[in-house]
This record gives sequence, structure tokens and C-alpha cells, in this order.
Amino acid sequence: MLTAQEIKSMSCPPGKKQIKKSDGKGLFILVKSNGSKFWRFRYKYAGKHQEMALGRYPTISLSDARKMAEEARISLIQAINPMEERRERKRSSNPGDQAFGIVAMKWWEQQKGAWSVDHAGRVRRWIQNDMKDISDLPIDEIDAGHITDLMLSIEATGARKKAPVVLSIINRIFGYALAHRLTRVNPAQGLPLRDILKPAPKVQHLAAIVNPKELGKLISDIDSNTSGSYCTSEALKLIPRVFLRPTEIRNLKWDYIDFEDRLIRIPEEEMKKQREHLVPMADQVVKQLQEIKLATGYSQYVFPSERNSSRPISKNVMTNRLRVLGYTADVMSTHGFRASASTILHEKGWEHDVIEVQLAHLIGTATSRAYNRSIYLSERKKLMQYWADYLDEIKEKY
Repeated sequence: MLTAQEIKSMSCPPGKKQIKKSDGKGLFILVKSNGSKFWRFRYKYAGKHQEMALGRYPTISLSDARKMAEEARISLIQAINPMEERRERKRSSNPGDQAFGIVAMKWWEQQKGAWSVDHAGRVRRWIQNDMKDISDLPIDEIDAGHITDLMLSIEATGARKKAPVVLSIINRIFGYALAHRLTRVNPAQGLPLRDILKPAPKVQHLAAIVNPKELGKLISDIDSNTSGSYCTSEALKLIPRVFLRPTEIRNLKWDYIDFEDRLIRIPEEEMKKQREHLVPMADQVVKQLQEIKLATGYSQYVFPSERNSSRPISKNVMTNRLRVLGYTADVMSTHGFRASASTILHEKGWEHDVIEVQLAHLIGTATSRAYNRSIYLSERKKLMQYWADYLDEIKEKY
């Protein structure tokens, strides 16, 4: 049995993400590395183990938590699922006072038809597992502080990269709630995630600029500078707008460019994951490549070497060009443009799987990947045009 004093002084040991301390009979307190403490009640219903959030300490005291756990046990004796009972009680007492978890699942039911089975399952897990701390709170009472605590909890589990993805889903759920007049505010909109979470460890060869103002300045520097070789300059202008890896840009061939369908079709042997990849071309990319073809159409390569047109540009020329423009290795890398796009697009609310597919990352089952190489193509076309327009916007703005 826990004591009030023990709970008050309880902390997560260094090096651990979280610890659990049991009070007995399924009641325990979850202590996270950021100092947050949450009451949980674990029970078995219909042959399955379930976990019910009882609230945050010290808002919910030890005696309150024990009382809530005892009420849940009584419901179980009566063959009633305590979580379902609580949701029903909230609905009947005040239909407009709906819990976040209920609203989230209504949004999920509405959206799942447009997703793959894998993505629908993933979003459902995010709602039920990663958003559990706010699931039982009335949606119109949730504020930025609740979501901040949730983001810190995700970070404490060691899954920092998941935080912007979960935040983008929460943002969309609140958009649904606003449209249905279940709340008047969206506390997830504009939440400064970079100021909430600790900075991610910098990896020198994958350094990336994710601040819109700094990225706008970089794009402006790249697009406005005409010094250096033509192919190097044009390759560096193209790479931020197509999500391709530096080696894929270097080895890009005119045979891969389909101006009629506005697609870049890269064969599997040229891709890191050994599978064909489609890149929808935004208006800006089509125009740039049409102009480049007038200059380098004599070669099979879009960016041929100056010394030998039967070979592509050298491996490090784009990186060297960044350095000449004043961007050091710990600030930006040519590979980092992919990270810049992924981070900002997630924060803008674009679907995780759509972004991942366009980055040529593996998603879904092996079967779905083998038979559906154009997965999310309609959404990806919109994404690539949005991104090209966004780069133009921040380039002019900043």
C-alpha cells in the first residue's frame, strides 16, 4: 500500500523513462521522467486486460484514486466495463460535454475509409495509447497545458519523433470538434513543439534546418546565387522540392522524367529500398526540368559531369556548394532537405503515411507495397505542389 508522503516524494530514477508503483488490486501510479504522475487502474474484462486513466496527481489524491478504483471494481462485479460506464455517464449527464477519446474515435470512424488498413490501425493506436492521458477529459476543457504534458510524456518514453505526428492528429481531431461545435478553441493549433521538447541530438551528416525563417533564407540563397557550375546550382535548386536523396538526384536520368504525366519514375535499382518510386512534379519542378533539358538534353543524365557527359556530377558537389553559400556541416546537409520537409509537413498536419511514402520509406505490409506502388498518389500530388508553393512563400517572406 502506498502512502501520501511516499507518493509526494516519488521520482523517476535517472536513466529510466518511467516507473510504476502499485497500491494493490490493480491501482498504480505512473511516474514519468519529466516529473508527471498519473493514476491508472488495470483490470480484466471480457478476457482482455484494460487500463483506465483515473487522472493526474496531485489533482487526484491517493484517497480519490482508491475511491475511483473501488467504484470500478464494483462495476466489474456487476459485469460492467468501468470505462464504458464512465463514458456513458458523461454522455448522459451532459451530451455537449464529450470526452476527447469519444470525439477522437468519431473522427477516426469518419476518416478511416480514406486510409489504408495499416494506417487506420496506426492512427487508432495513437488515439488509444499515446493520447490516453487526455482521453477521458471533456474536449472543451482541454488546454495547451494538457497537450504540452502529453508531448512531454511521449518524449519521456524515448519516442520524440512521434510527438509531431501525434500532435498533427490531435490538431485534426480538434478541427472536427470545432466543426461540430463541441468546443470553441483548438489548443493544438500553433503549439510551439520546438520550444516544448528538448532539441534533438544533432547528427552532423544529417543536419537539417527545420525553422521556416531559416529555411526560407536558405532557399533564397540557393535560388538567387548563380556562381558555380550550372548543373551543381540546378541540382541544389531541385533537391529541396522533390524529397529525393542526394545520390538519387545525382543519378537522375531523362528517361525517368515523364512530363506528360508530371511524374519522375525512378526504377527500383536506383532506389535505396530497391523498389520503384514515383515523384509527382509540382508546377515549379516541371518548369525547372524543362529549362534544364534545353541545356543538358544531350546527356542521359539530367545533371551530367562537365568532364564526361556519360557520367553524373560528382558525389560531393552539392554539399560543397552548400558550404560555399555559408552553411556548415552542423547546420545543413544535402540529405537534410528530406528531414526539413518531413518535420514541417508533419507540423502542418499532413498525414504521416503520405509523407513517409513520398520519402520512399517502407510502410504497410510487404504485399501492399508490392502491388500498390502508386499508393496515396493523389494525396502526394497535392502534397508536392503544396510544398513547392510553401518554399516559394517562405523564400519571399523571410
